[in-house]
Amino acid sequence: MIGPVRPYVVTGGRSRPTRAELAVESLVNAVPRPPELPRHVLLNREHRRILGLCRSLLSVAEVAAHLGLPLGVAKVLVGDLWDLGAVQVLPPVPQAERLPTTLLEEVLVGLRQLR
Repeated sequence: MIGPVRPYVVTGGRSRPTRAELAVESLVNAVPRPPELPRHVLLNREHRRILGLCRSLLSVAEVAAHLGLPLGVAKVLVGDLWDLGAVQVLPPVPQAERLPTTLLEEVLVGLRQLR
């Protein structure tokens, strides 16, 4: 958890990310060489921790869990980094392109039978 600092302080009072397309299952990856930040932009501790965590792909939900932050706060912070070009965000796979649950269950049954 973030300790005695309230979540609205961490996000500057914002409760929603600037980008509506940022979903909890979106995958986040830190940009290896992010663009130079404008002088007026200061990254807080949580922003820097997100950049450290996202050296490999993590979902927004995983970022929130690793940092012990509420999901809404993590979405705002990831959105900030996305706006700055410091992270890449891959949208979730559309429902129409996902494998049917029944197929996944059949694969699981087959794997269990291999034992």
